[in-house]
Amino acid sequence: MNPKVESLKKVYLFKKLNNDQLLLISEKIHEVHLHSHNVLYDIGEEAQSMFIVKYGTLQISTATSKGDDVNLITIGEGDHFGELPFFDSERRSAKVEALENCELYEVRFHDLTDMFARNKEMELAFYKEVTHYYIKRLRKLSNDLAYARELRQRFA
Repeated sequence: MNPKVESLKKVYLFKKLNNDQLLLISEKIHEVHLHSHNVLYDIGEEAQSMFIVKYGTLQISTATSKGDDVNLITIGEGDHFGELPFFDSERRSAKVEALENCELYEVRFHDLTDMFARNKEMELAFYKEVTHYYIKRLRKLSNDLAYARELRQRFA
């Protein structure tokens, strides 16, 4: 059993890829070691990779307009982050800092792009899964907004 392939299977982006396709991606994965309190990347930096947490705990945060840090989420083993710029080519919108020593799997965007250029079936499976995932998130967000509006009307 390849631990990199097993980690990829847990990430929604790669959920529908077969073992051969996952193995191709796993061969391009780079391991990143991050010491406690080190920042992996910060807001505004150019994005070239996404990451999967092999072990350790990281904090993802953003900043208010006044510069105050706002903790968005704390993530750990098996979680992934940093994939959004693959889709929109934007810069990083959050800061990621290790809360303890961490080991990450790095998947570089150019490696994915190169693989997809050579394997359209793999690309289609990838983008179909991404589409389904974001549709689910959009539906949840719509429900949350409707609930928030209802509460606002009740207590206004």
